[in-house]
Amino acid sequence: MSAALHMRLIAWPLVATGLAVVGFGAAQQVKSQTAPDAYVQAGDEPQSQYFGHSRDGNRAVKASDTNHYEVEVWDPIAHTRISSIKSLAGAVNVANISPDGSKVVTAERNGIVGVWDAQTGKQLMLLRGHKDQIHDVRFSPDGTVIASGARDGTARTWDAATGAQIAVHQQRGGPYVDAVSFSPDGRWVLSAGNGWAQLWSATTGEDGAEVGVGPPNKRAFATLARLSPDGTSIIVTNWEGSITGAFPIEVPGK
Repeated sequence: MSAALHMRLIAWPLVATGLAVVGFGAAQQVKSQTAPDAYVQAGDEPQSQYFGHSRDGNRAVKASDTNHYEVEVWDPIAHTRISSIKSLAGAVNVANISPDGSKVVTAERNGIVGVWDAQTGKQLMLLRGHKDQIHDVRFSPDGTVIASGARDGTARTWDAATGAQIAVHQQRGGPYVDAVSFSPDGRWVLSAGNGWAQLWSATTGEDGAEVGVGPPNKRAFATLARLSPDGTSIIVTNWEGSITGAFPIEVPGK
């Protein structure tokens, strides 16, 4: 295991660095609208009406404009709605669509991760294990694993085909996990919350690197940090999606 995996950095207060961050901000937004291989999930693209879209760009998921308890799948090119997900038990914090556009995953405020058929909107399975509302949920780059983070201070991984829980990570510093993201190969998850970003194994939950990305706090949705698309940096953003900090990180096995 790389020695860099055990590093512990304190890197706040936040300042934007001179790192070249490829794939984020305006460049990411332009690419995602034009390139068929640009798989975008919630938090990757600022100021979009969609949470994210499939790799081919033909399907996207968004919150309903008329019902706070519904999520919709759209064809963003034809501007037509494909399906509505209506069986949600509570309001949704975020939703994402799988790379191939076949499934939608929802982060619900009742502590349940929902998985849905994107074509029909029908429920496929409910993933139970978190003890409080889900703050973030997303698919691995190949769509086989789901990562979730919640207000119970844990982040978890799940088998996207069976719903079986794979690993559990206890977040440092407090009760919140505000954001989760995968390394490019899907082997590692970065969870962010309580002012910390922590890298851990998607299959075992084994702890890796941890970086202080902001002052410790007790507020939800205050630590918005994700891995860059190439897996070389931790990108910190504000609510509007603008980058406020970037910190280098070495992901093992790259």
